[in-house]
Amino acid sequence: MTDQSLSPGMTNKATHADVDIILRLYQIRSEPTMREARKFIIFDFWPSSFEELGRLFAGGGKEFAYFRQVTSYWDMAISFVARGALDPLLFLDNCNEMIFAYAKYKQFLPQLRENVNPQFWKRVEDFLTGSPEAQQKVAAITKNVERVREQRMKAAA
Repeated sequence: MTDQSLSPGMTNKATHADVDIILRLYQIRSEPTMREARKFIIFDFWPSSFEELGRLFAGGGKEFAYFRQVTSYWDMAISFVARGALDPLLFLDNCNEMIFAYAKYKQFLPQLRENVNPQFWKRVEDFLTGSPEAQQKVAAITKNVERVREQRMKAAA
């Protein structure tokens, strides 16, 4: 892929410093509490309405802490890209879990922004809608999210 074929802001010039950041982000994801949080947010918790998500918030507890931990982790990671500290394509290559979470919780973003924070995951969304490369990954991963959601609904019925 040449620089001419990339979307604006996308480069093909990742550095060793970029790789170091990606590896550190991976190390953070491997910490035991973060693993528990990621498991809950990505695999276990499948809210069907904003009210169900709101009950998680109202309940406080570790599940709410998990939601905050995972969403703030990805918001922090994308801030490295937004501020120019991390190569966007290298990050895109390594953020499938963030895309999965985005696809899973995207339906709630307007309400989260209205009720929690007007900027909630705005940088994540801007990044994932800002280039054809990212949009393609979002489309593919969204199909997986919807397949899993459908399987879970069938299993619950």
